[in-house]
Amino acid sequence: MKAKNDKPTNEEQIRRLVNNWAKAIRARDMEGALAYHAKDVVMFDVPLPLQSKGIEAYKMTWNLFFDSNPGGKGSFELRELKITAGDTVAFCHALLITRGGKEPQGRLTIGLKKIRGNWMIVHEHHSYPIKD
Repeated sequence: MKAKNDKPTNEEQIRRLVNNWAKAIRARDMEGALAYHAKDVVMFDVPLPLQSKGIEAYKMTWNLFFDSNPGGKGSFELRELKITAGDTVAFCHALLITRGGKEPQGRLTIGLKKIRGNWMIVHEHHSYPIKD
């Protein structure tokens, strides 16, 4: 559903942003992966470091992912993306398929903030269930 002035709704803008970000990850496009993040982004991830603060630390986590996932095919597909958006803050969550799997193996939560009129990712959390 479009807003009255035919501008995409906040939810539509965020869905496009998140899908473009995931597409950049699959393409191993570091510039594209970083483009949607605030300079002071905070990420919690499964491999160490547990917490990354700032865009340079965030970038290093993707270098690790790309190095451990050669080829990248079928990796980083989102399923069941759900978005809750206000006027200036939003969050979304999805199931995550990595390493060429067919079923989701992980969970993704993203926090966004509208900065100078553009949605930016300010918080990211990746998690995977522990197998006994």
